[in-house]
Amino acid sequence: MNAPNSTPGERLPQRGLRFAALVLQAVLVTLILLLLGLAAWPTPASQQLQVMFGWWQIGDLGVPSWPLFVGLGFALILVALGVYLASWRLQARSWFRIGLGYVALAAVLAYLAHDDAAIRHPLPIEEVSPVFPGAEASFNVLMRYGKAHPLAQGFKAPVFKGSYPLFSPVPAGRWRETITAHRAEFEANWAALAPVRAWWTELSAFDRIGDLTPTRMDAEIPAFLPLRTLSQHAIAIASLQALDGRGDDAIDTLLPILQVARKLQPYSRTLVRYMMAIVIEHMSLDTATFILDNSTVSPAARARLAAALQGGDPEAGARHLMAMEYAFQLGAVDSKRLGELWAEVGSGRRHPWLRGAVNAVSPFLYNPRATLNLYGDLSVDQQDLVGRRQLDQMDPRMTRFLEHDARPSFKNLFGKLIMSAVVPSYSKVAQSYWTTQDLRAALLARVTKV
Repeated sequence: MNAPNSTPGERLPQRGLRFAALVLQAVLVTLILLLLGLAAWPTPASQQLQVMFGWWQIGDLGVPSWPLFVGLGFALILVALGVYLASWRLQARSWFRIGLGYVALAAVLAYLAHDDAAIRHPLPIEEVSPVFPGAEASFNVLMRYGKAHPLAQGFKAPVFKGSYPLFSPVPAGRWRETITAHRAEFEANWAALAPVRAWWTELSAFDRIGDLTPTRMDAEIPAFLPLRTLSQHAIAIASLQALDGRGDDAIDTLLPILQVARKLQPYSRTLVRYMMAIVIEHMSLDTATFILDNSTVSPAARARLAAALQGGDPEAGARHLMAMEYAFQLGAVDSKRLGELWAEVGSGRRHPWLRGAVNAVSPFLYNPRATLNLYGDLSVDQQDLVGRRQLDQMDPRMTRFLEHDARPSFKNLFGKLIMSAVVPSYSKVAQSYWTTQDLRAALLARVTKV
């Protein structure tokens, strides 16, 4: 291949500069073409792109990521070479034409990097989950079993002789068979859970349980396994006590589980914590019904159960459920670039050189405020729908978000890919929440009925 044609008398340094200018221009045009191609990809294929090119997934696909980068790099080199040859023919003889090309590229890059001026729905996490006196102490107790804490990492789930039992007090007949068949194992496991039970008793002594989880993608959250294991065995032991005719003991065994589950919800900052609490509360309510149906419970024990069931604003709780994840993302994302976010949740911390490259191109792929405004608009609508219990409208709103608002486009491509991948569908979450609220209201009416 011959060097680009030059003007008469042009010196070698000038020819080299012209060559470099055309090469850089070809690289920029190639990257813009790649962006256009990704944006124009059909919707099903764009879902695959979320897995292949998602900032949170690169290097964590279960296979080496280098073949992907090598293949993509080779394809981009071929395209860049073609663009360079075309630029050579069109622009090589004129610095003015080269300049015009860079002006056009600058306009495109400025358009891609332009972000929304402000967040439309600012929501500090402290507004959703305020800090109160005692919040730090209660949170510190809770996080003794955080995912990264030695107590949680050393916790082992109990082993059963057969398959792991289905822990559901509904239907009552199957539940009765389950707890009777596994009585010895439940009782042995319950004794072995003494340290976790002591921790839970300490938690239940707080009138409120705070949440000081930092707004970071890699923030530590409560470990699921200890909470699940303790609550499952607690409802089994309480149910066995009820079958043994010890209704008051059954209520007293169950109450700390129910109380902590309810206290975890109002100040929660993460969907994981909130949903674990709802699941535990629902199991506890079903178990309380089982106890009342299968044993005699004294008026005093009924009063203790009623006290644990009272309080709370269901509509406010529903709105909190929808708002907290958005508020958390506002704090977590802020004005961070893609490479910084990738380092928090993916393998970016293992590839600093690549993280730096991702940060360099981040403004042209990802507009933080525009991305969060997409989420904010959805969150405001979802809060209203869930608060007014118009659950049948949630899926259509989510469909509109995925198919229109967050559909991949030339501008803010990765922002929309991120939103379409990480924003959960809340319809089942909302249904679970309101089902639990109905169950709690019905049980409260039952235990307070004269």
